[in-house]
Amino acid sequence: MLRKYKDFNHLFLGRLISNCGDSIYTIVLSWYVLETTNSAWYVGLLNFLIFIPNTFSFIFGKKIDSSPKKALLVFLEFAQLLAVLGIILGITLRSTNTNLSLAIIFIAVFLASTVGLNTYTVQDALVPKIVSTKDLAKAEMYMSVAYNGTEYVFTAISGFLLSILSYIPLLLIDVLTFLSSILLFRKISFKEKIENTSEQTGLLSGLHFIWKNKVVFSITLGGAISNFLFGGFNVYQLLIAKDVGNSTFYGLLVSACAVGTLLGTTVAANFVLKKLNLGKAFWIATAIFGIGIGSSAMVHSRFVLLLIWFVSCLFLGVTHVAQKPILQTEIPTENLGEVFSAFYTVTIPTLAIGSLVFGYIAKFLTWRLFLVLFTFSFLLVSLLYFSNQKLREYAIS
Repeated sequence: MLRKYKDFNHLFLGRLISNCGDSIYTIVLSWYVLETTNSAWYVGLLNFLIFIPNTFSFIFGKKIDSSPKKALLVFLEFAQLLAVLGIILGITLRSTNTNLSLAIIFIAVFLASTVGLNTYTVQDALVPKIVSTKDLAKAEMYMSVAYNGTEYVFTAISGFLLSILSYIPLLLIDVLTFLSSILLFRKISFKEKIENTSEQTGLLSGLHFIWKNKVVFSITLGGAISNFLFGGFNVYQLLIAKDVGNSTFYGLLVSACAVGTLLGTTVAANFVLKKLNLGKAFWIATAIFGIGIGSSAMVHSRFVLLLIWFVSCLFLGVTHVAQKPILQTEIPTENLGEVFSAFYTVTIPTLAIGSLVFGYIAKFLTWRLFLVLFTFSFLLVSLLYFSNQKLREYAIS
């Protein structure tokens, strides 16, 4: 794939390196906020500020469809780089004024998320233009590694690095990753022909398409529910690590998810998609992932807990690979930007809401009970996918 499509090679490598940067500042800020405030609610607030700007992503869909994707990618990466510099400034003021430090950091995080909320939309709209339809599933295996597998891996690595490095050196590494991704995106040579979108429907046309297309609607609804739960999952991962061990165990816990997801998007997905069509692989992997994570609620051994999370995340990786090609083939090429923007408007803010909700109720709901709730909810999402006949049998020829 990377040799066959040179522009996809630059896109993949740029996204992979950029996600390394995203992972570094996410884990650094999570531990910084927890250490500074000793409050799960503030961690939930941090995640809320990271994800809530996606509520407005549908506004930019038409702009994405009517603009060169390469230029947009470069702009978004540069804006995120500036925001990281703002975060560094906030941390340096910690000894002077803790409240001011947190305020600057939260503002910088919100701005970074606001300017960067369209990055995934731009890339999802660009891939079908530089890769043939028959190779979309393979392309998504690579992009899933860049989007998810590598993100989890570097989140885990950052957890270990925090024990030997301070916050600012890690964030300076973050700055270098964004500079590298900018250089790689600038190498994309694809000359995009922008379609005239003047006759398209209004601002809510992407949301209207999702409502009318039952396959896309099912995936969108399931994604919104899943991300609400992942918002809590992010909070409870920290609490589990704090209860069972320390930041080192947190690194191990996230590493189990990281390696499992990474192998799931590559080895496991390649094997499963040879046996099952995309739709069947999608709903089955969703169910197995939920059951696996929930079963760890009954475990008291650290080693077994890590093993279960590793195996479960193999199937999470499969869901990542199966989902995107279905959406990319269901959505007309000229409307990919506005529909994906609408998709993220519906699905990503629930991460923010979940972070706030579970950050608050964590004082009442133990992590074991949360994992049981997590399993029950994912089984319902799997049933939602299964109930749509076209989706459960979806295949790309």
